[in-house]
Formats: sequence, C-alpha cells, structure tokens
Amino acid sequence: MFIWDFVASTVMDDLIDWFYGQLVGFLGNFFAQMGNMGVELFDLEWVQAVILFFSKLAWALFAVSLVVRAFECGIEYASGRA
Repeated sequence: MFIWDFVASTVMDDLIDWFYGQLVGFLGNFFAQMGNMGVELFDLEWVQAVILFFSKLAWALFAVSLVVRAFECGIEYASGRA
C-alpha cells in the first residue's frame, strides 16, 4: 500500500496545485477586468468637472478648518485655559 499511497499523494498534490493555479489565474483576470470597468467614464467632461468641484470643495473645507482651529487655539490661550 505504500507505493499506492505515494502515487495517490503525488497525483492529488499535482491536481490540487493545478486547480489552485487555475483558480488564482481566473480570479486575477476577473478582477483585472472589473478594475477596468468604468474607466472610460472619467473621460467625460462633466465627470471631470464634478471631480474638480469636489476637490476644490475639499481643499476649501480644509482651509476653513485650519482657520477655525487657529482661532480656537487663540481663544483658549487668551482665556488662560491652555
């Protein structure tokens, strides 16, 4: 039985390696295709305008928060709580 166990083990290991390789290859190709879906959407002019708007809005909110935080620090320092 030792030879049969050795042969069966080798064949099963090769089968499992082949199946795993096929599965990983399929998933890699599948996710590559899924990652490319919608890329052409960003070529549209109105989509680029919306992205630019929200980018500018984010920077404006960041700048306002820095100014507000500076005033809060100044008020705390002037009141003696800091």
